Amino acid sequence: KAKRARVVFGPDLVMLDPDEYFIQLSLSGGKPKRPNCIRSLCLLLGPDFMTDIITVETSDHARLSLQLSYNWHFDVAKDHSPENAAQLFSVPDFVGDACKALASRIRGHVASVPFDDFHRHSARIIR
Repeated sequence: KAKRARVVFGPDLVMLDPDEYFIQLSLSGGKPKRPNCIRSLCLLLGPDFMTDIITVETSDHARLSLQLSYNWHFDVAKDHSPENAAQLFSVPDFVGDACKALASRIRGHVASVPFDDFHRHSARIIR
């Protein structure tokens, strides 16, 4: 038995060897994001989007709930080498990690702005 992962790109017929098995991916899903909501055997490379709901607080303590959508795609080299394939699975839950990181940056920036400024320039502040 060889303990190595095999990644197949594209729509393709896959025949498992007797000692091989599928690994199920567990990704965050729902609004707001909850871990292990999406279980899948395939990882789509995109382009796609993910939507999250976050709560932010302005500098004058106004609490707001924001629904945000993020566009994403995996930038994979066309050679489909095993090294590139391994990079795709280096983060177990890329959806949850990306939403947490972006929500943290947005919360930090909104916390330094008063409500009136945020209300006038919300798109610029969030971007």
